[in-house]
Amino acid sequence: DIIRMAADGDDKHAGMTVGVVDERSEIGACYMGRPQNDLGCRADVLDGCPKADGMMMLVRSMSPDVIAVDEIGSKEDIEAMEYVMNCGIKLIATVHGKDMDEIRNKPILGQMVRERMFQRYILLQAGSTGVIQSIFDERGSVLYTYSVTLNYQGQHTACYAM
Repeated sequence: DIIRMAADGDDKHAGMTVGVVDERSEIGACYMGRPQNDLGCRADVLDGCPKADGMMMLVRSMSPDVIAVDEIGSKEDIEAMEYVMNCGIKLIATVHGKDMDEIRNKPILGQMVRERMFQRYILLQAGSTGVIQSIFDERGSVLYTYSVTLNYQGQHTACYAM
């Protein structure tokens, strides 16, 4: 949904051109060259394209404001991400990890984290689709935490901390 919101904009923010590199067709769910998921009116999708190659193609030929990729981790992905960021293009990327410590300790990605190349980290709650558990700043400090607990009557209680 973050891709669609960036591409479409809203009353306070203009939409941006978003280039999506969808290596395994998990983001746009393309069929016959058309995304089946609504990624926004200003989103272009490179479907079935390796992430590192796709990021470079988008920078060189599409002039996106934002590039979105999922499940980064290879050395080539990281090098392409650094190139994208050094070109002044915003980046939305996902990576598997249970917490910030695990992300910091990833052999390749950890260096980018230590160099504070990302503005925000969003940790999704395991086992829940799209539920934000925590948001961290570039230093890895918690900006927001959401947790659900059961009260004495067995009902869910949401807790927010900022």
